[in-house]
Amino acid sequence: MVELSNLTEKEIYGQIDYLEKEGEINIEHTEHFSTFYFISRNRTIAYYDKKYLNLGKKEFLNDAYDILKNISAIILLVIAIISFIINFLDTRKNKKEIEQIKVKVEKLSK
Repeated sequence: MVELSNLTEKEIYGQIDYLEKEGEINIEHTEHFSTFYFISRNRTIAYYDKKYLNLGKKEFLNDAYDILKNISAIILLVIAIISFIINFLDTRKNKKEIEQIKVKVEKLSK
């Protein structure tokens, strides 16, 4: 199996364990230290329908969506902070200009 699948033996056993937990294969041990893996006709449907590939794609897309959601929230927060700082500085500048105009008006009214 290692030569056919280009996977390591550890990876193959990991796949077998996963399929066993999902109920897609049955494992039978013999008294001669041999192990047989059986896939029933009904369970081959999962292979042909690419059930686990579709689940993997769905999980990948969900993870990508969550990451994009977080990145967009961070970008919006940065934009909000920058806007706040710019508005604060503009307000300060405008207050100074208003004070200068008040002083000029007072001088002219005297």
